[in-house]
Amino acid sequence: MEKDDLIRKLEEMSLPEIEIKSHKERLNLALMKKYYPERKRAEVFNIFKKLVPAGAVAVILFVFIFNNLNSPKYNLAKAKKIALENNEIKNWLQQGSTIKDIKLADGRAYVLIEPPEAKKEEKELMPANLKSEGAFQESEEIKENFRGALAEVNIKERKISNIEKLAPAAIDLIKSKKDKALDIANKSQEVQDKIPKEAEVLNIEVHTPKFRISNEGGSVSAIPETEAEEKASIIYQFDENQCEGKVDLNKERLEEINCLKEINKDATSE
Repeated sequence: MEKDDLIRKLEEMSLPEIEIKSHKERLNLALMKKYYPERKRAEVFNIFKKLVPAGAVAVILFVFIFNNLNSPKYNLAKAKKIALENNEIKNWLQQGSTIKDIKLADGRAYVLIEPPEAKKEEKELMPANLKSEGAFQESEEIKENFRGALAEVNIKERKISNIEKLAPAAIDLIKSKKDKALDIANKSQEVQDKIPKEAEVLNIEVHTPKFRISNEGGSVSAIPETEAEEKASIIYQFDENQCEGKVDLNKERLEEINCLKEINKDATSE
């Protein structure tokens, strides 16, 4: 075979691919060793990315639930529910009393129960023959009436720790108002002109005092609140006559005085 023919055959010949198994394994090992740490970190990062949203949602839910379970509104509602489960408080509410206010202090709640409002009815002067036994005949009966209470609620233990009835404070305040009303009336010129000194005071009527919860000075208590309008009615009895004096306690003045004799005279003239 000539030289040129051999060269041409060699050029046209297709050579098979050379695969060396050991070479591929060494190459794979070298690549893994070089790039596996980055790949591993990438895989961890991808897993973390998938887990973060779920974890974030869980954290948000936990914070939301925790805040709601410890929020003032939740604790106030819980304290009211505990108070309503108490038999004594439940009995007062069934008789017309109301929960006026609830306040939180030092992990406890304080519930103020207000007595029913007295019915506002116009009271006529009573006939002379139905004379009462005295101005403060009601003082013994008033002690038996419910005048309000302040209940201390232990929210954590879900129980009423203490109930303080406001009767003594209310009675003292009522007596103070009555004394003030009588003093204002007796100093007025109109009473001095119409009511003899020997006249008997049959009754003095004042509003039932209202209270509010105070959290001042680190102690929680029920204190009387200032009323915008405070009135008093005084019934005088002398001879066969009765008179009613109406007193404005805020302005400290006698508004008017009406006597049974004058009322009867006006009725006869009509």
